[in-house]
Amino acid sequence: MTIDELKQYCESEFLNIDRITEELFSLYKEDKEDYSLAEQAAVAALIVNSYTGIENILKQMLVYDKLDVSDAPGWHEKVLRKSNEIGILPPELYQVLLKYLTFRNYFIYTYIFNIKWKNVKALADVLKEVLDTLRSEVNEYITTI
Repeated sequence: MTIDELKQYCESEFLNIDRITEELFSLYKEDKEDYSLAEQAAVAALIVNSYTGIENILKQMLVYDKLDVSDAPGWHEKVLRKSNEIGILPPELYQVLLKYLTFRNYFIYTYIFNIKWKNVKALADVLKEVLDTLRSEVNEYITTI
């Protein structure tokens, strides 16, 4: 993979994430208080889907840097940790993305009615800012390669 292919891959993934978040924020409104269980499930799933795109970007960047991120147990945590260690993710963003990973893992293995809405809301409320920061950090890192 060339640097131009990596840039194109990241841009394409960010477009996919933008598409997902557009759907998310057409449903989720910060000032709305009452959501049905189906709406809560949709919001949670769209957050998880957005995080999947984030992982795709980070994983591809690590592969480009020839770092091992094989699909072994714990690879999700490894992608975040290595992204932090080599400077793609600053410590603050790394900590925030760990919360999305934790949520992703919980979402996959539990019933939606066990997920506290306040936790979903907290992730949704900052998602745009997180994505803007990530986009900036990814672009900055790519310019240093």
